[in-house]
Amino acid sequence: MVIAKFAGNKKINVEADGFTINVDLPKNNGGDATAPNPFVLMLSSLLACSAYHLLFFVEKLGLNREDFHMELVPELDANGDMQKALIKIFVPDTFPKEREAALIGSVSACKVGKHLKAERTIEVVRK
Repeated sequence: MVIAKFAGNKKINVEADGFTINVDLPKNNGGDATAPNPFVLMLSSLLACSAYHLLFFVEKLGLNREDFHMELVPELDANGDMQKALIKIFVPDTFPKEREAALIGSVSACKVGKHLKAERTIEVVRK
């Protein structure tokens, strides 16, 4: 279960698995910009999940993880809605070209990404 509690102005503390995740809105949305906003957290979650899959792949091959990193670039429409998330994997020049498909397949197995791709139902009820 994940619980949200209001924490002053536009701040929200989300409690999940014994952790508290601080969330805030940018100043132009009335927040104090003291923590990431929900959209940034979603992007961060997608990239972190993808990065774990990269880490497991790199470790399996016995490669140096410091030689790899990733970036996520969201492509937004005029309304600010994400139409595409471009995940860039930076590899060393020595990375074997024949392993590229396996690398991309491994990173693509991220569960967060799979959930974002699939159509889901979100039901909101009053309690």
